[in-house]
Amino acid sequence: MLDQKFNLLFRPVLTKFATILLKYQISPNQITLFSFTLGIFCFIFLSLGFIYTALLFFLLNRIFDGVDGALARLKEPTDLGGFYDIISDFLIYALLPFGFILFDNNNFLSMSLLLTSFIGTCSTFLTTAWIFEKKKIKIEQLSQKSFFYSEGLIEGTETIILFIFMFLFYEAANLIAWIFAILCFITSMIRIIKVSKILNSLN
Repeated sequence: MLDQKFNLLFRPVLTKFATILLKYQISPNQITLFSFTLGIFCFIFLSLGFIYTALLFFLLNRIFDGVDGALARLKEPTDLGGFYDIISDFLIYALLPFGFILFDNNNFLSMSLLLTSFIGTCSTFLTTAWIFEKKKIKIEQLSQKSFFYSEGLIEGTETIILFIFMFLFYEAANLIAWIFAILCFITSMIRIIKVSKILNSLN
């Protein structure tokens, strides 16, 4: 719900940073790898109980995840770069609930459900992209939002905010994860209904 607004807010800043990196011939894929490495450190510190250090690495991971996209737009986005970016995001998002389980075993049930809910959001994200590409559907003609901002309660921005809440209020991470998971399941259902309607209208 918030992705478009946050993109409009932060894109100019990320673009300026990316312009500096471009002068040093740094590639978007190198930034993606660096961002992924930051995410791995976030997971390690989280699992060891260094919550605020983990939060710092998570914020850096998300910042550089935005920078690689801005840098790609300044050059020429590639399918390989998009592939690396999506895989990196999904792996880091999957590692964080696991990190909270390692940090506190009492989180195992809520975090397991959260991971299960991620399967729903990720699968609806990827299968919709595949189907729409296969059928050559121009999404902008069907909705005011592109696929990457498809309707749902949980998108990229909401995911980041909820993870930040889990870091800051780690004693309530269990409760936040339950709420997070329910919102992810609802998001999956919204996407399924929306895409089903679109595809049925084309038959």
